Amino acid sequence: MLILILSILAVGLFACWGVYAYLDRSLDLSVKSVENLIDDLFLIHLTKPENLVWDPGSYAKFTLPDSKESRWLTIASTPDENEMLILTHTSGSAFKKALTSLHKGEKIQMSWLSSTLKVKEDASPLVCFSSDVGIAAIRPIITEWAGKRELVLSHLDKGVLVFDGELAELVANQELLTYQTSASFSQSQEQLAQAIDHYGTQATYLLAGQPDDVEGLKVFLSAKGIDSSRIQVEMFRGLS
Repeated sequence: MLILILSILAVGLFACWGVYAYLDRSLDLSVKSVENLIDDLFLIHLTKPENLVWDPGSYAKFTLPDSKESRWLTIASTPDENEMLILTHTSGSAFKKALTSLHKGEKIQMSWLSSTLKVKEDASPLVCFSSDVGIAAIRPIITEWAGKRELVLSHLDKGVLVFDGELAELVANQELLTYQTSASFSQSQEQLAQAIDHYGTQATYLLAGQPDDVEGLKVFLSAKGIDSSRIQVEMFRGLS
C-alpha cells in the first residue's frame, strides 16, 4: 500500500512539474510593427510562434529584451490569425513606454499563457461587456464564435475604436451578433439589461476592462438575478 501511495504521489508531482515547465517556458516573439493609434493607445503586432494554440481571450507574461521586467498582457488575436496582437495604453508606465518603442525585428519573451474567460463548447448565448482596452480580451472571443452562437457585445469604448470597423462588418454578415458601443456606464447597463431580459440565466456573461466598470457590471448583473457562476471577468488593473 505504501509503495502504491508513493507511486501515485510521484506521478502527481511529475505531472505538476510538467505543467509548470510548459507554462513557464519562454518563447521569443519578433516585433512586426507598432502602431500608435491615437494619443497613448498602441497596437503591437508580433510574430506568432508555430504550433502555439491558446484560448481566445487569453493573456500571457511578456518580458522586455535585455530586461527582467515583465507585465501580464492580453492577446487580442485568435490562434487562427497569422500574428499576435497586443492592445495597450502607455499610461505613464516605463514598461509600456519601452514596449511601444520597440522596433521591427526586436524580440520580446512570452511565457505563462493562461485565461480567466472560459467559453464552453456549446450553443448557449454569450453576453459580453468591455470597457476601454478590455475589448482586447473580448474581440478574439467574438471573432471565434461569430456565426456559431448568439453573441451580444456592449463596448464602453472611451475612444478605443480600433476594432469597431471589423466588428461592424461582422454584424453586417452575422445575424447572430449584436454589437453596440456606449458613451457611458449607464448606457452599457441599458444595453445589457435588454440582453438580460432576452436571455436571462441561459447566457454566459463575460466582462473585461477597468476594475470599476467590471465590478459595477457584476453588481448590476447580480441585482438582475444573474448568478455569479454565469459571470466571468478579466480586469485590466493597469487602467485603474
